[in-house]
Amino acid sequence: MRIECEVLAGLKPALTEEVGRVLGPVTLDADDDPTALRFAYAGPLSRLLRLRTAVAAYLLVSVPGRRPSTLLGDSTLFDQVELVRGLHPPGSFGSFRLSAPGKQSAALRRVREELARRTGLADDPDDGELLLRIRRSPGTMDGWDLLTRLSPRPLSTRRWRVHHLPGALNATIAAAMVDMSRPRRADRVLNLMCGSGTLLVERFARGRPALAVGCDLDPAALAGARRNLESAGLAGAVALARMDATALGVADGRVDVLLADLPYGHRMGSHQDNLALYPAVLRETARVAAPGEAMLLVTHELRLFQRCLPAARRWWSVQQTLQVYQKGHHPMIYLLRRSDGRTRHAEAVSWPAAVPDP
Repeated sequence: MRIECEVLAGLKPALTEEVGRVLGPVTLDADDDPTALRFAYAGPLSRLLRLRTAVAAYLLVSVPGRRPSTLLGDSTLFDQVELVRGLHPPGSFGSFRLSAPGKQSAALRRVREELARRTGLADDPDDGELLLRIRRSPGTMDGWDLLTRLSPRPLSTRRWRVHHLPGALNATIAAAMVDMSRPRRADRVLNLMCGSGTLLVERFARGRPALAVGCDLDPAALAGARRNLESAGLAGAVALARMDATALGVADGRVDVLLADLPYGHRMGSHQDNLALYPAVLRETARVAAPGEAMLLVTHELRLFQRCLPAARRWWSVQQTLQVYQKGHHPMIYLLRRSDGRTRHAEAVSWPAAVPDP
């Protein structure tokens, strides 16, 4: 089988690594498409549904022919549809939609009509659960690619997300950040400005840490995070606390992994506030981080963050950066590593006793 995974531009290296970890060795296609990863795969298709840095995964098959109606000439199209439907409980797909150039043409109208007749699914061009994409095979005028999405919704649409916070972090970006932290069972994890809890849920998807705390100053955000955590089956697994990211009620050197989606002055916060917030966060996180441990940050305020880094180099070194391209935004993920030098505050209190659930 051939598989194509859709991915946000910039996250292809993260997806490539995840594919190797989740699926085992695969034969990758050699191409320079930053938004797709294609490979040959011989394992169970259900494993592909576990991918967390992919936007979506598709079965990919190429069929020779000058017109897309050639897909009706053999069983390929319908075999693909039934294979995908078999991955999910009955009733998971009630409708289909076709994405193709010239989809109103007579040839593609025939394809849609035959699909509806033979599958019993409704033709819903806007929100059909079974997504079929048809395109010209690259480099030829005598062939067509058929891509059948393996899930009723994109893999990036997390089922646990019952509370939607405007500007919430894209779950595939959060998953990539967690992967970059190299998760360990012994990790003590603190998610600053946790918002709707996306980073926390994605951290638990990679295994339960020794301790996980999410903090935010907004009670509404904490309530939303609680709802999402409960929906993800993590009720009681995470301590949530109303806490200022610039004045954490956490003892020195007690955190192994810090995760944060920094406000960037568009839907959250303001640029003026960030001028003071960013350097204060870098200083306070340096106090609570254990020597040699990691902080994963994502921000859209790239110039401001870069200006803050020279002063923070006494505490933090930049180990890796990854820029992502999503709907007109170009956020950067930073992996920072805590140096051995300490920044101590005598008034720091113990952790996690100081961070009860609100």
